[in-house]
Amino acid sequence: MGEFWTFFGRGIYTMMHMDETPSRPQHLFVVRMWAETVGPTPAQWRGSVEHISTGQKFYFTSMADMADFINLRLKASTEAMLKGKLSA
Repeated sequence: MGEFWTFFGRGIYTMMHMDETPSRPQHLFVVRMWAETVGPTPAQWRGSVEHISTGQKFYFTSMADMADFINLRLKASTEAMLKGKLSA
């Protein structure tokens, strides 16, 4: 399979082969940000974040709101995994 670079914090990058990665739940989010200027006021950053596997999209005006959306998606995924393991 292919190769990819991964980041482990503090500037540590390593090359891994796709077949070496552990199997675990993964989520892909696309974040878009842009500056909007209305009249004489300073530009305000706005953005959207999309959870690719569900298609859910959320618009935000603060990084905290973006983080809340991502955390809610991850929490829902964790709860679904736990429910599946408990009922199995």
